[in-house]
Amino acid sequence: MSALLEVRGLTTHFDTRGGVLKAVEDVSFEVGEGEIVGLVGESGSGKSVTGFSILGLVDAPGRIVSGSVRFAGRELVGLGHGALRSMRGREMAMVFQDPSATLNPVLTVGQQMRLAIAAHERVGEAAATARCVEALTIVGIPDAARRLENYPHQFSGGMRQRVAIAIALLNRPKLIICDEPTTALDVSIQAQILTEMKSLAARLGTAMIWISHDLATVSSVASRLLVMYAGRIIEAGPVASVLRSPRHPYTRGLLNSLPSMARPGQDLVQIPGSMPSLANLPEGCSFRPRCPKAQEDCKVMPALTGDGARAFRCRHPLDREVAA
Repeated sequence: MSALLEVRGLTTHFDTRGGVLKAVEDVSFEVGEGEIVGLVGESGSGKSVTGFSILGLVDAPGRIVSGSVRFAGRELVGLGHGALRSMRGREMAMVFQDPSATLNPVLTVGQQMRLAIAAHERVGEAAATARCVEALTIVGIPDAARRLENYPHQFSGGMRQRVAIAIALLNRPKLIICDEPTTALDVSIQAQILTEMKSLAARLGTAMIWISHDLATVSSVASRLLVMYAGRIIEAGPVASVLRSPRHPYTRGLLNSLPSMARPGQDLVQIPGSMPSLANLPEGCSFRPRCPKAQEDCKVMPALTGDGARAFRCRHPLDREVAA
C-alpha cells in the first residue's frame, strides 16, 4: 500500500501568556490510500491539533514549529493560504465533532452542499444537485432529493452528522480527517455511521484518520492505531495487536478503563492522576508521574522503538505474555 500522507517530525506549539504549550511534539506516521488509521488518547493529548496541523488550520497563537507533512507527494508545511484552501474540501476534508457548529442554520442543506461544490469547480445546477443527492444517499439519508430543501434544524443530530459527512464526500477527497464525529450521537446511530464510513473507505478508496478518545469506537473502524499522550505518539500498530497485547502502560490503562472491561458490581478502573500541563511537562517520559512501572531512567525521554509494524515509547514496556 503506497503512502498517501506522510507526517515526519510534526511539532506544533501555542505561544500563550502562561508559556509555550507543546500541543504536538515530534509526531510521525503514514496513512496509505484507502486506509483508516485511528488516533486515540485522552482529551488534551494533541489529537485534534495534529489533524488541524495537517490541514493547515492552526491559527495564531498556534504555529507549526518544525516537521514535514507530505500529501500525495506535495509538501504542505509552508504552503500558502490560497494553495491550502484550494486543496481543502477537494483533496482533503474534515468532519468535525459538532455538526451544529459546521452547518449554517440560515441556509438549506442543498444550498450549503452546492456552495461546497462551487468552491472548487464550475458545475451546472442540475449536475450539482445530482451530486448532492448522491452524497446524501451514500450516507443513508432517505428521500435525499426532498431533504436538500430542509434546514439543519429539521434534521436529527444523527442526520446532521450524516449531512456533514456527505459534504466532506462531495468532491471525492483522497483523505478525510474525522474529529470525534460520533461522540454526541446515541449508540445505535453511532454504530450505523461507523459501518457506513468503513464501507465508504472500501468502496471509494478514501483514506481516513479517525480521531477519538474511545478505543472501542476506533477499534471497530480502523485497521491501525496510533496512541497519543501529551503531544507524542507513545504506541502504534495494527488494531488487533495493540488491543490484545499493549506494550505501553498508558495503552493498558486506556483499555482497563473501558466499561466493558469491568465486572458487574465493581468500580471502573481509572488511570491515576491527570494529563500534565502542556506548558510544564514532566522531565523525560510525560506519563512517568502516573505510570505504575516508572523508574529513575524514565526521567530521560525514551525514543519510539519497536519491532516490525509495532512501535512504542517506553523504557519498561509491558511483557507480551502478561499483556495478552
